[in-house]
Amino acid sequence: MNCLVAIPSKSRPENIKSFVLPFVKRLKLDYKIFVEPQEINIYNFENVVSHKENNIGLGGALVSIKKYAEKNNYDIILKLDDDVKAIGEIEKDLDKIEKAMSLSQISAICFPYAFEFYAKSEKMFTRENKRMQTAYFIKTKKFRPSKDVSTFEDFYQFLQIVNNNEKTLYCSKHLIDCQIVGKGKGGLQLFDRSEMAKKEIAIFRKIDSTITVIAKPNKSWKYEPKFNDKKYKSKSI
Repeated sequence: MNCLVAIPSKSRPENIKSFVLPFVKRLKLDYKIFVEPQEINIYNFENVVSHKENNIGLGGALVSIKKYAEKNNYDIILKLDDDVKAIGEIEKDLDKIEKAMSLSQISAICFPYAFEFYAKSEKMFTRENKRMQTAYFIKTKKFRPSKDVSTFEDFYQFLQIVNNNEKTLYCSKHLIDCQIVGKGKGGLQLFDRSEMAKKEIAIFRKIDSTITVIAKPNKSWKYEPKFNDKKYKSKSI
């Protein structure tokens, strides 16, 4: 599979050593750790790539990753947050992932979190049009990051996939094992996520005015977009 495992990271080299490297080495796919120039010296690992600019946020990092994948002819990107310890035992089913990603209507494959144990199934794929979160496979040509969207970058990919009449596949056989979202140090925790959230939801609403805002007072970002239209509903397969 011509896939780039892309790990954007900021101020969290310890996560790379403890979580990411043991996992990606099991995958036996090409991987790169993408960091800002000002932090290149604290990431003392192989396969580290520097962005051209500092302080670009996750959105900017993903734009940089897409350019790298295109330049180096990768057809598929596996985007991983730098606190992902595993996606189940996905390394055993990469052939099934590759076959699914070869389908013209499928743009991405997403996974449940480990705490969503009720979603786990022995069947590889159980639904279509589930929203992406934290770690996902996506076709490089269907990857549409924005420098202005960081907090909800995974929501943003889903929004664009649905509105371009494409589909995601939900792989409920393998679950994402990672730290609790928003609780780690570094990364987006270095920014005021509530202000970012409001700005990003406004961007979403320019694409689809049916999207509304819901309060998340217990989350560091405080607000989330709510996808109301029936086209965003997942379906059993």
